[in-house]
Amino acid sequence: MRLYEIPAHLPFLPTLAEGVLGWVGLDDPLALSRATILLPTRRSALALREAFLRTAGHQALLLPRMRALTGLSTEEADELSLPTLLDLPPAVDASRRQAVLTEMVMRLPTRYGGPNSPEQAWGLATALAELMDEVALEGVDDGKLSELVPEEFATHWQVTLTFLRGVLDAWEAWLKDEGLMDIGPRRVAALRAQAELWKKHPPEHPVIAAGIGAGGTIPAAAALLRVVARMKNGAVVLHGPGEVKSAALWEAIGLSPTHPLSGQVRLLSAMDATPADLRPWPGNGAGQPALERRAELISCSLRPADGIEAWLTRRPDHWLPALRGLSYLDAPDVQAEAVAIALLLREALEHPGARAALITPDRDLGRRVAAELMRHGVLADDSAGQPLGETPTGAFLRLIAQAVAEGFAPVPLLALLKHPLSAGGMARSDWMEAVRLLERRALRGPRPAPGLPGLRARVAEAFRREKDAALLGQAMRLIEALERALDGFAELPHSPALPPADLLEAHLDAAERLATTRERPGGLRLYAGEEGEPLAVHLANLPPALRALPPMSPAVWPALFDSLLAGPVAPSVRMGRGREGQQHPRVAILGLLEARLQDFDLAVLGSLEEGVWPHATDPGPWMSRPMRADFGLPEPEARIGRVAADFLLLAASAPRVVLSRARKRAGAPTVPSRWLTRLETFLAGQRDPDGQGLALPRSPAAGWAARLDIPEVVRPCPRPAPSPPVENRPREISVTEVADLMADPYGFYARHVLRLIPFEPLDAEVGASDYGQVVHQALAGWTRRLAAAPGGWPGLATARGWFEDAAAHALEEAAARPGLLAFWRPRLRRIGDFVVALEEAAQSGHRIRRRHAEVPGQLDIAGGQVRLKVRADRIDELADGSLALIDYKTGTPPTTKEIMDGRAPQMALEAAIAEAGGFKDLDPHAVSALAHWRLTGGSTPGEVQPVKAEPAALAADALDNTVELVRGFLLGQRRFVSRPHPRRRPQRTEHDHLARLAEWGSAEES
Repeated sequence: MRLYEIPAHLPFLPTLAEGVLGWVGLDDPLALSRATILLPTRRSALALREAFLRTAGHQALLLPRMRALTGLSTEEADELSLPTLLDLPPAVDASRRQAVLTEMVMRLPTRYGGPNSPEQAWGLATALAELMDEVALEGVDDGKLSELVPEEFATHWQVTLTFLRGVLDAWEAWLKDEGLMDIGPRRVAALRAQAELWKKHPPEHPVIAAGIGAGGTIPAAAALLRVVARMKNGAVVLHGPGEVKSAALWEAIGLSPTHPLSGQVRLLSAMDATPADLRPWPGNGAGQPALERRAELISCSLRPADGIEAWLTRRPDHWLPALRGLSYLDAPDVQAEAVAIALLLREALEHPGARAALITPDRDLGRRVAAELMRHGVLADDSAGQPLGETPTGAFLRLIAQAVAEGFAPVPLLALLKHPLSAGGMARSDWMEAVRLLERRALRGPRPAPGLPGLRARVAEAFRREKDAALLGQAMRLIEALERALDGFAELPHSPALPPADLLEAHLDAAERLATTRERPGGLRLYAGEEGEPLAVHLANLPPALRALPPMSPAVWPALFDSLLAGPVAPSVRMGRGREGQQHPRVAILGLLEARLQDFDLAVLGSLEEGVWPHATDPGPWMSRPMRADFGLPEPEARIGRVAADFLLLAASAPRVVLSRARKRAGAPTVPSRWLTRLETFLAGQRDPDGQGLALPRSPAAGWAARLDIPEVVRPCPRPAPSPPVENRPREISVTEVADLMADPYGFYARHVLRLIPFEPLDAEVGASDYGQVVHQALAGWTRRLAAAPGGWPGLATARGWFEDAAAHALEEAAARPGLLAFWRPRLRRIGDFVVALEEAAQSGHRIRRRHAEVPGQLDIAGGQVRLKVRADRIDELADGSLALIDYKTGTPPTTKEIMDGRAPQMALEAAIAEAGGFKDLDPHAVSALAHWRLTGGSTPGEVQPVKAEPAALAADALDNTVELVRGFLLGQRRFVSRPHPRRRPQRTEHDHLARLAEWGSAEES
């Protein structure tokens, strides 16, 4: 038996290439090309090509045939000349199998763990397909399922087991009717056919299986390796620590499924071999003593209980060299970990020719590190690729479904409209100009009514106020283009049940129309990126598969579509990659599978936390642990053993290794990986005579990351106190802004000098101001109609009808969504009853001679240099010739004390303007009454709160204070500081960040 081993401390592929070249020689240029090498992954096959070239001194070579054993498919088997596979039925398409299993899973009642929705059924079907593949690959007989005794399990598992038996029987019957074979069994058949072929007709040229089985392999593959090891020209090369030889320890490792070598134990047992059969590979050269000692250190720290004697022997001098090149990065959180790793990878590039890699199962960490590397001018794609749903085109398709499902709410709608693929048949520049216009004028603020009709109504209402026909036409052209593109798909949430294949067709048709520009059709734009081919192939395979699913409500389609794109993976995609955007040849971000057998000068093993590396053990939704054990499936902990082998081999082979973890993930504390804990505990026990133990050296990268964005010297900036030239200061101020100027001069400066007016948020919560606008508009319309009545008071019923008309008009103008209208309408009705009753009481005393609503007014003050402006909610001309000023409040009105001490000067200033004759169509009159009408529409719909002070005195005092204020701020050099008076709190705070209030303000202010 030809069994070889390459120790973990040696670079596997270069050592393998050296041995292969020594075996076949270079005298015959065709000898190498006749050899066949089986490897665990396709990426390792690509890396072996580079290793051959480097080993041969970059001379021209005809390379051997290299195959990835774990990915052996039907096509690869045909390339290996397996005529027996032609007698087997073709393999079922993966998408079709998924859909058929989903339809079967949907029959399981929800009370027994069945799905609540199609996307949940799709996920359960995915887990069921994985279970079926595992059953086939592990060589477990399906018939053993009937031997499981349901009564031994909980009721939930009894029902699941009964259902599982029925599903497997139905699946086998479906395959037979369709003339197909399941994926797992066919792959096993391919491996068995290859083993049988080579057993009967051994190849004349070398066949080498290398690097397979470090974490274990399936029985059919083990049988193939057994045949290869016994062939005259065959060889099996394993990758291991190279120091475990004890039979007792080897047996103990085989009984510990979480040990990194447990899979190798099972493989050798399946091959009827022992560790004594492993011979050094002829290419084994002289490795670095520190790396050899490191491999021994990690192997000893991970030993099971039967190998604990290594822990009881204190040899600090022996283990100290093993720590050379090994360090530990303990970051405070995931983002800090990513920043530190990016700095480590960038620092490695300072060494000529050095190759560096981040190796992690955490795709989120990989994306973060890739983003941070771009900060340093290094482009590194995650080799694990992207799920199709996260590619640019996949995201575009998902955004279409999401926007339709959410009734074209502003946030998903703008995400769709701003996507680079959206054009709607227009030029992209014209499209984006219209989108920005739509966002600024119509989509900011509360959410419009649902659907495209609600969006159209909001646009019409927004531009009607501005009376700009050109801008309205530009926005409407965008709405019309969107309606044409989504015709037949926008109304789907309210449609009857439809076949999923029809929903997919309507979805993709809408996507192509929306992606169309004036120059190119949408189909060419959708699939033009790097992800285009795999996405197009996947979408083309879906319609035949989806026909197996029953009709479903279109409302569930977006969630199901997300599931359809969640599994398949496309190569890493970066839009706009050009000459400056090529991936760096010496930096890689790899998953565990992609990193196997590869070697680097710096390897950062990231996310070494329990639940991430290794993953939490989960038996899956279809079988409990006891059921798996009785059925003959491996325990879930065997998966930990596979990734433990990756950890051991990767940590032992690179000259520089950084073991990295984050102390917090998503705000929650993490637990260090069990391998980190064991390694640190083992080192801590290696005490010297002074009682000092060893420890992993700490990486300086955490400190680099912490200092990266901190300036060397902190120079505090003074509190902002701008003083613009007098000619740049405004010459107008409204009565409502006087209080703002007193409470927060900086905010007034930002709004009126810098003209920084913030946009309203998207999909804003409807607040008191929105409700207040509706109430003000309803009262204004009703008051004008009441004032214009030719016969005076029209009567209670008529007045109430007029108010209902005014309220309906105000609600229509607001273009609010139905939920808000249903909430506001009864409140307005109660307000109407209150004000109508109030007016009837006033009319009975003939106290009001004339009413005025929304009256504009102005008054030139400070020698005519500043204009004070106002728009009064209501002014009544009373029978005695005086005026009564009324201000509507849907919130809490200011108190008389606040009006008298100047904190709320609005009503007093309105009185001053009225007495000076500053209101339109009103002569100068004395003001006899000031009042606030508090109109909530709640249980107490309204309340009249008069100002209990002499209006004339209030007006004179407020006017004097205002003149003094504007002389200092608007006509003088007074500085606009933020929050000068602690007792005065401004109503607006949107400019506090510009004033850097958090730097100098108190806790209450900030």
